[in-house]
Amino acid sequence: MRSALYPKLAWTNLFKNKSTYFPYMLTSIVCIMTSYSVSFIASNDGLLYVPGGAIALTLFFLGVLVVDIFSILVMFYTNSFLIKRRKKELGLYCVLGMEKRHVALVLLCEIFFTAILCIALGLLFGILFSRLMFLALLYLLDFTTPFSFTISIPSVTQTVVLFLCIYGATLLYNLRSVRTANPVELLHSGKTGEKEPKASWLLTLLGIAALGGGYFIALYFKNPIQALLLFFVAVMLVILGTYCLFTSGSIAFLKLMRRNRRFYYQPNNFIAVSGMIYRMKQNASGLAAICILSTMVLVTVSSTVCLYAGRTDMVNSMFPREISVTLWEGGSDEAQDQEMIQRLEAAFDQGLAEMGLTAQSRTACRSLSLAVWDTDGALGRDPSGSDFEGSLVFSFVPLSDYNRVDGVEPASLAPDEALLYPVGGYAMPQALNFGGQTVRIVQTLKQQYFCGIGTYDGAQGGILVVPDEQLQPLFVAAGGDADRKPGYDTGFDVPGASRQECLALAQRISELFPERTIHCRTDVASEWDATFGCFLFLGIFLGSLFLMATVLIIYYKQISEGYEDHDRFVVMQQVGMSQREVKRAINQQILLVFFLPLGTAAVHMMFAFPIIRNILLVFSLNNVGLFLACTVGTFFVFALAYVVVYRITARVYYRLVEV
Repeated sequence: MRSALYPKLAWTNLFKNKSTYFPYMLTSIVCIMTSYSVSFIASNDGLLYVPGGAIALTLFFLGVLVVDIFSILVMFYTNSFLIKRRKKELGLYCVLGMEKRHVALVLLCEIFFTAILCIALGLLFGILFSRLMFLALLYLLDFTTPFSFTISIPSVTQTVVLFLCIYGATLLYNLRSVRTANPVELLHSGKTGEKEPKASWLLTLLGIAALGGGYFIALYFKNPIQALLLFFVAVMLVILGTYCLFTSGSIAFLKLMRRNRRFYYQPNNFIAVSGMIYRMKQNASGLAAICILSTMVLVTVSSTVCLYAGRTDMVNSMFPREISVTLWEGGSDEAQDQEMIQRLEAAFDQGLAEMGLTAQSRTACRSLSLAVWDTDGALGRDPSGSDFEGSLVFSFVPLSDYNRVDGVEPASLAPDEALLYPVGGYAMPQALNFGGQTVRIVQTLKQQYFCGIGTYDGAQGGILVVPDEQLQPLFVAAGGDADRKPGYDTGFDVPGASRQECLALAQRISELFPERTIHCRTDVASEWDATFGCFLFLGIFLGSLFLMATVLIIYYKQISEGYEDHDRFVVMQQVGMSQREVKRAINQQILLVFFLPLGTAAVHMMFAFPIIRNILLVFSLNNVGLFLACTVGTFFVFALAYVVVYRITARVYYRLVEV
């Protein structure tokens, strides 16, 4: 009979503590559902038949790791809140005669019931939701597949094992918390206040240094490759700096407000400041977590939305013509080079004739390209002989070839003049100095007319159209090999052709001319749609998870402080404070502290904007206006959600503290 007492007591506890257990169980169900869904997609071999599906699978395998780590952290955070709220109740059990082993059995039954219910519902919703996610992903990838209901047994097994381990670990943590405390401490744990924390100057200086280091990396390193390599270093520094400054800086800020007598000795300000300052050590950790998660939402969603929205511009920048070929570089035998060019042009004509298609905007131009370094304003080879990092890539195109391009207005240039098409967002000066030879930029080109020239991933530099007689001298002055012959780029558009016709034409030309890779812009666009569709899908998905964690921390923060402030507000209302004044004090507390993470996240995004923009250049996305619009739009949507969440949780807090 006694053995039936513990399950019954555990079941009753779950219902009586539903205000705190329901969010915990809802969080568990969502984590289980998302973990199974991402694992289901990552293990789905059907993606291999989708263009770019191999990249999608790789991204989702990384997504599984992120979601699992996220689930572990969130589950432990919510459990720590629960056990803190339950200590008084568990202490009462001990005072009434239950031994700690009996309390442990109650906790075991509670975890057992919670795990069975949450895992069952999480898997049920995950099986249904995973299919919807898969269809949404295929929609983003522009790929259709017949609907079929499937359940991934390996994903089910992996999810069940993971969350059983999480529940087991949280049970051990709870048992340790109960075992190491005596009943009196457990009974009075809710009334144990914290000592007034001290502002640590060492922690403050460490936070300033870490945050300054992260901002410095974001602003100083402008090379896209460097930005990509150092991005995670900057992220870790900003996270460390945020935590340190919230922990010590917020305490100093509140004490500074307390010293201002005119501000502090106002009823609302007095309650808000005095209430926060004595719990600031715990409070600061939560605020720092909210700030970091908010920043992660903004960075993840804005960058992936920008990549997906700008994918067409990126493809058109790298491949200005539908069909393009690069003969890189010219060989030593000029006659052999000309014979290869003639065979390539013949393959073009034959392929077009067989497919019944017409070429338009045909381009054929020579070019010489090399990487140079800026040494005190002079562009040339790096004297230290270092690697490609930090270089600028320039391509020199003869004026006569440019003038033959369809659709361009013929130009004439003096020996020291050039036309410029900037690549990678590089801010070009009005004049360039190549090894002592100065070239004036008389016109900046708005379109990329040159197939495949100067569009290296992440490279900065430009394409220079120079007089024919200056092509070789400028190349040599910049540090190029005098014996090197120009490469040859050619291509054309196929107006009115369908996707299948373009792919078939590229395949036919490849058969007629197998010596070089035939680039088909439509084929590349399909792969990029798949790649950036996966980026967008994961960005929104992970952003939603981070947002859920933010909402959860805010909710538990308000609930926790509501329970702790109840008795204090009861006393204040008994000495004459009205409920209206209590509500006003609550709003003041929110305005004083809880909107600080949102403002700090906005500052983080301002400093992160340059480094993220440089990282996007690796993907050949240099549309700054698009990224700015995506960032601002994401911030306003998130800020609106943030305000709504705070309005709702403030009402919950008020219901807890009112008499």
